Formats: sequence, C-alpha cells, structure tokens
Amino acid sequence: MSVMPRAALVDQPVAVTVQGLPAGARTTLTARAKNTDGNAWSATAQFTATSAGAVSLDRPSVGGSYTGVNPMGLFTLLAPPPDSAPDWFLYPEAGYDVKLEASVGGRVVATATIKRQGPTAVGVTEKELRPTKGGIYGNLYLPKRTTGRRPAVLVFSGSDGGLTTSMAAALLAARGYPSLALAYFKAPGLPQTLTNIPLEYFTSALRVLRAQPGVDPDHVLVAGVSRGGEAALLLGAHFPQLVNGVVAGVPSSVVNPGLPDTTRAAWTLGGRPLPAVSPSEFGQPNPPGKAQAVIPVERIGGPVLLACGEQDLVWPSCAYVDAITARLRARRFAHPVTALRYRDAGHLIGGLTAWYGSLTDDALTSFGGTVAGTQAAQADAHAKLLALLASQ
Repeated sequence: MSVMPRAALVDQPVAVTVQGLPAGARTTLTARAKNTDGNAWSATAQFTATSAGAVSLDRPSVGGSYTGVNPMGLFTLLAPPPDSAPDWFLYPEAGYDVKLEASVGGRVVATATIKRQGPTAVGVTEKELRPTKGGIYGNLYLPKRTTGRRPAVLVFSGSDGGLTTSMAAALLAARGYPSLALAYFKAPGLPQTLTNIPLEYFTSALRVLRAQPGVDPDHVLVAGVSRGGEAALLLGAHFPQLVNGVVAGVPSSVVNPGLPDTTRAAWTLGGRPLPAVSPSEFGQPNPPGKAQAVIPVERIGGPVLLACGEQDLVWPSCAYVDAITARLRARRFAHPVTALRYRDAGHLIGGLTAWYGSLTDDALTSFGGTVAGTQAAQADAHAKLLALLASQ
C-alpha cells in the first residue's frame, strides 16, 4: 500500500494506492480513526482491481460507505460505532492517525497508517487575546515562518457566538496566512447576545492583525459565516480602507435584527443602530421599502468570495447570494467576485475550512444537506479560499 504523503495537514488530501493484487479482485479498503473520546470511527470502500492488480482512492468505489469517485471518502465519511451517538468526529489539536487496511476475500493483504496533522504539528503558534479596557477576545495564529509579507484573515462565526473559529484560523496559519479567530459576543467581557455589536469592535481586531510581523497590511481579509457573513459584508462595505477582501459563507444580503430580541439592533455604527429588516421580512433578499437595510456591497474594496447551499434550512442563503451578485453586477463592481453554489449542501458549508473529518446525518438535521454533499462543498469552498489568498 502506497500513501502520499503519509503525514499531511488535516485539510490536505492524500493519495492511496494498493498494488500487487490479483487482476479483477474485489478489494475492500477500511479506514479507522479514534476521536477525542477514544471511539473508533470507520469507513469502507470496495474496488475492483485493474488488470495490473491495482486499486486507488481516485477510482470509483462500487460499495461500502460510498459509491462512485470520492478520493477522500474514506476520511470524510467515517461513521461512529453503533453504541455511540456523537454527531461530529472531533480530534486533538495535534491531529490523529488513520489506520488503513486492504483486504481480499476477508484476508488483510496490506496496511498503512496516515498521520493527519493539526496546525500545532507544523509549528503554528497561538496567542490568546483577552479584553482589557475595551480590547478584543480572540486567538491569534501565526505561521512558523514566512517569506516576506503574506495576506492575513480575520475569522469569525455566526449566531452561535463565542470563540468557535480557532481551528479555521489555525489551519489558515498552517498554510502560511496569519489569522485571528475573533469572538464578538457570548464570551467573557463581551455582550452575551447578538445585540448592539459595534462594527468598530471588529476594526480594533483588524488593526491588531495588520500590525503583526509578516502581515501584508494591503491584503487583510475578513471571513465570516451566517450572521458572521453578514458582518463580513458590512465590514467590507463600511471600512474599505481596512478590509481588502471579503469571504462570506451562507451570508445575508440584508441587515437582520438582533438575537434573541428581534426588536433591537444586531449591529451599530458610530453608536447608531444599523437599519434592519423586521422579523416578518426574514428571508427576503430585497424587502420592499427597506433599501436602507440592504448591505451596500458595492463599496467593498477588494475581491468577494461567497458560498451557499441550496438545501439551507436556516435561511435562503442562495437567494441572498444571488441578490448580492446581482447588486454587484448592476453597480459595475470592479473587483473579482466568486459565488459558489452547492446543490446538496445546507447551512454548514461555511467556506472557511475543510477539516476532512466526519459528521453524521444527525448533525445536519437543523442545517440541511447531505453528509457527502456537505463534505464536498466544504472541501471545495476551502480550496477556493486558499486560491484567493494565494492570488493576493
């Protein structure tokens, strides 16, 4: 069994090939990995050996956990054991091992172990930033070493609040891009609800990130998902001098009210609430008479990357993305725009990171999409994000 590379970041694909098999032999490949709780998740794929006696993961699977071509299916479609019920495959920050077996007729004929490395394994450093006298709450991640100045990313989540984007930011740093994972509510020293959040709070974080060694201050992007995608678009529109590009996963094209109290504003600018749609107008990309609530995305001063899932059960992210791109076209937006639309994904695509971990159908109950569709969308959106950063 040949594996290339045997050690790779969790967001990097690997190639697996088995040679020396009987021609035409039905061969089963099995992957096993333990999560942080010590439970062994597993997946299988069945292949027909070529006339040369070889099978590889880039060939169509004819049975097992998936069928068809899915080169990383053994890694993304791991399932928990029957007697456990976790929704997500969670792993330590340093990474985890995946044990592979190839068997023919029930007999194991080849084995290999792959190391899926977390950001700390490749030298990414973390610095905790905690609010004192109006400071920010986040984690700063810097690459082990960089050549020259690199683009940087401010990463934040949506209505779940708290500091939940640390792995996304750390993985970007592992790829050489300094990143800051930011909480903006539901964290110590911050508001506990999505209510009256000053957009200026984010600009404080942007200034911290821009001041880091190795950061190109002319290529600092913001990346958010869901309500964070809404915030990312607002930041790009209102602070083009600080934001050089926007990544918005499953975003809204309009400003939405606060949560859980929808009678209050979610965001403020200059101490004043930003106009928002009403709860009865939820899900409308361009509600009549609410032009002030539509985000003026044409003011963004750099490239825009958008992603949506057609099976989104949280809100109509693809209708929002369509409205955003239509507005940009109508106003002859001068910068590159990429809109990613995924047929079998829902609200969990995000576009910020592809961890090549696994999840179950239960994890998607409230979000929509299929497991395979969600995993494929996340991997593709993550690749597009890395390509965007590389182009800066």
